[in-house]
Amino acid sequence: MFKGGKEEAAKMLNLLGGQAAKDLLEQIRQKDPILANELEDMLVRIEDLRHLTDNMKVTLLRDIDLELFGQALRTVDKDIVSEILKGLSSGIILDIDEGLKGKPIPLSKAQEAQDRVLEIVREKIDNGQIVIKDDDEYV
Repeated sequence: MFKGGKEEAAKMLNLLGGQAAKDLLEQIRQKDPILANELEDMLVRIEDLRHLTDNMKVTLLRDIDLELFGQALRTVDKDIVSEILKGLSSGIILDIDEGLKGKPIPLSKAQEAQDRVLEIVREKIDNGQIVIKDDDEYV
């Protein structure tokens, strides 16, 4: 019998990150589409950062190069990027904009930036410094 079930499987997928997690999730989907959908709902995505409070955003961004964070946001819908940046100081936004609106970069570099950012996000979640995907409101 496995300990942890779906929650542990989702944690492992999160640790894999990027394309490896997507590939494994697709293999799971071929055998059990319902399980794959449930696991996918448990994964942390860059878009989920819009659910952070302003204080949690600042806590997260202390440990992330802001230009790298901007690069990670390049493939994210502009409305979601606006939500993520809402509440941040203009100085922080200017630094993020260097990566977000700078010279073109390969898609693979943007994906690597997302993987690095999500790695830090997962560390912060595991340490209880930030909370994502919770229906409760945090103050």
